Amino acid sequence: MSTHLVKHEKMTKRQIKEDALVTAAFRATEVWERHGRAILIGLGALVLVAVLAVFVLRTRAQSEERAQGELFRAVLSMAQSDYVTAGPMLKELIDNSAGTNAARDAMRYLGDVSLAQNKPGEAATWYQKYIDKSGGDKVAAVAGVWGLASAHENNKAFAEAAAAYGDAAKRSTSDNERGRAMLAQARCYLRAGRNAKAIEVYTAVVALPLAEQPIHDAANARLGEFQGAATK
Repeated sequence: MSTHLVKHEKMTKRQIKEDALVTAAFRATEVWERHGRAILIGLGALVLVAVLAVFVLRTRAQSEERAQGELFRAVLSMAQSDYVTAGPMLKELIDNSAGTNAARDAMRYLGDVSLAQNKPGEAATWYQKYIDKSGGDKVAAVAGVWGLASAHENNKAFAEAAAAYGDAAKRSTSDNERGRAMLAQARCYLRAGRNAKAIEVYTAVVALPLAEQPIHDAANARLGEFQGAATK
């Protein structure tokens, strides 16, 4: 009995590729038949989210632009010392454009208006609100802290003013800025009757390596006054 050897034909690379494509097509068709509606709903949701995001960004940009225009008009009134007009404009801006940078900046300007109208307590409130809204904006935060310190000093709240000037010194980015803040801090300590703390701060000012000479001279002059008083 003779045995016949059956030869198996080898598939070419092209045939293998075509067979894989056909299989993938069948599988894709099967997936679409089962989940096509869910896929369409998901794609529709993504498109809707994208459209809403664009709409929100555009609306915010328009709101910011309008608010900046209102802020500019209020600042013009301040430049003319028309604080009676500027104050209500700034308050209306804060109420109607909450969340915009212009509304945040309006809080600082309201602090300035309040100081100009000899209302340091009200000014301190607005400066604190501005600081709270400054977020990661370090420049804005420093400006707010300086305003807060000035408001406290004008309100004769010298301990609070010294603390605020100390905060300004910590936030400063140069020895000159730091030195000026520390001189103001020491001045407030003196007015609060805390001479020892004032001397401590003046001594720290003298030790600032990069502060300008006038800052060192101011601190040294004060320290000299204390030494002179001590020898009498």
